[in-house]
Amino acid sequence: MKNNLILRLVDSSSKECEVTGRMMGGDDVYEIPISGLKLGSVNWPQRGDPDHTVHVLSVGKDVVKVDVRTVSGHLDGPFELHVGDKKSSHYCFGEWSYGYTVSLISE
Repeated sequence: MKNNLILRLVDSSSKECEVTGRMMGGDDVYEIPISGLKLGSVNWPQRGDPDHTVHVLSVGKDVVKVDVRTVSGHLDGPFELHVGDKKSSHYCFGEWSYGYTVSLISE
């Protein structure tokens, strides 16, 4: 197993534009090495803020325990992620569809 473990968040939103009929939104990918994780809300090194907030509850050698705050304010988790594990959710809030996938990957 490689030592470079990364916590990944795929943050999704979509909505059909009432005027054009085209889909708005999309997927944004956020990643951080677990060596850079601290307890509490993840401060992603990429620009911008995701719609979903990931909170780190604990970090081990090859495991991360997190929960996810959704756009609607619901708290999902806690999830214990080992390499290759993925947790996801998709839901509607207002006129938008939202979703996330949080995973632990090996680089």
